Amino acid sequence: MIRLLEIEWLKLKKLNTLKVILLVYAVLLPLIFYCLSLTDGYNMLFDRHIYQFPDVYHYVTYISSFFNLLIGVIIVVFTCNEIKYKTQRQNLIDGLSKKELILSKFYVVVVLSLVITLYAFIISLIFGFVNDSTDMFNGIRYIAYYQISTFGYFIFAFFLSNLLKNPALSIVFYLLSTFLEGMTGLFAKEYSQFFPLSTLSNLIPMPVLPDGFEYAMTEGQTASLGLFYALGFMFLSYYILTKRDV
Repeated sequence: MIRLLEIEWLKLKKLNTLKVILLVYAVLLPLIFYCLSLTDGYNMLFDRHIYQFPDVYHYVTYISSFFNLLIGVIIVVFTCNEIKYKTQRQNLIDGLSKKELILSKFYVVVVLSLVITLYAFIISLIFGFVNDSTDMFNGIRYIAYYQISTFGYFIFAFFLSNLLKNPALSIVFYLLSTFLEGMTGLFAKEYSQFFPLSTLSNLIPMPVLPDGFEYAMTEGQTASLGLFYALGFMFLSYYILTKRDV
């Protein structure tokens, strides 16, 4: 596993898109969360509990979830570049088996989702401890839910990239998918919550729900369905890669 990740890192570290998007994410996540306390409606909508455990986990992961689509673009660009420049074929010539080649791509998706989730966890801990809260394990389930959500979004981006093989088209479909599911929700609200990206998004629901709004599934049911979709996209990606000549 380490050897395969080292090979992939040699390619990723040259990708400027990766550096820019991760830097934007790293800076904006804590900045946006901190700036909530500076807004005019802060005292009316929130209270200091959002910077303490357990609420801090929910709010940080909710803000972080808006970056999932943006970070997923990294997966699209990287995967499509691999296809375009025949890098995968060169890896096979250099001695990798096709199984190792496929696993190396999955490792990249898993590690990237872990890094993003770990960063959100660290930011939550910093805000929580700075604001004198001590019950750090209360509400930590949102970190686990966020891990499923990020992995689901990233593996979906990987699946689309392998299916379409065109970076521009893959990015458009990747971004458009969320919009289309959202539009469907306007006409079939009772069903839209079960759609793949809606399910992954609902793993980290809006902390302050509008009056009368309810989710159709419990947290556990949403997590189970989100994991099912994520593993489904991984299986479909594996199927495409095993059947396709590189």
